[in-house]
Amino acid sequence: MSQEHAQAVEIALGELRRAGGYERGLAARLARTHGGGTRMWARAVTGARAKYATALGADDEAQRPAAQPE
Repeated sequence: MSQEHAQAVEIALGELRRAGGYERGLAARLARTHGGGTRMWARAVTGARAKYATALGADDEAQRPAAQPE
């Protein structure tokens, strides 16, 4: 991960925390505010959403129901 991408992820993560979760159009808003392409910010938002979910304990494994014994 490049330093630029890591910084973009941290900025996006801050926005996710401020908003209390993902909002549609976040990548476009970040591109307008901070410059850069929407695709770059979309990748940063994807990375930030993964970090945000992990921090909340809402990763994929935590969301799956426990296997029921037969």
